[in-house]
Amino acid sequence: MWGLINQLQVQKTYAGVICSAEQINPNGNNFNEGLRISRSSVSNYSGIYLGCNSNTSSGTLSDQWCIVNTPTGELRIGVREQLLYDNKGLMISADGNTLPFNGSVIAGTGASNGAANGSVNYSAGFQSDGPKVYWRAKPVTLGVVPP
Repeated sequence: MWGLINQLQVQKTYAGVICSAEQINPNGNNFNEGLRISRSSVSNYSGIYLGCNSNTSSGTLSDQWCIVNTPTGELRIGVREQLLYDNKGLMISADGNTLPFNGSVIAGTGASNGAANGSVNYSAGFQSDGPKVYWRAKPVTLGVVPP
């Protein structure tokens, strides 16, 4: 890997150990520039792993976040091995039409919890079972507010 430091090209070692931070400055206006991560030729996965153990290049930590593109094309975000399970973490379907979170489709096609029109409902803690309104699981008393 080559980095530009003080206008000089300096070779950096990256075989399991990255020295310092890297910055990418694309100078064009198309999709051919920037960081590209290919799929593994073994597992067909590609991913970004945040909060890894700096002393090893494999394994996961209990609080390590993973952003992975799966062999079937989904984008999954989760902690530790959540990305291995369909009912854990956040996932965007391969066609981009559904957004499941912990197994419930919260937006898009087949939404079982949330909005079916392509957007996610934000409730700020409010919910309703029909005649009653709750805020953070406590009933809200409704009444007339004087002008």
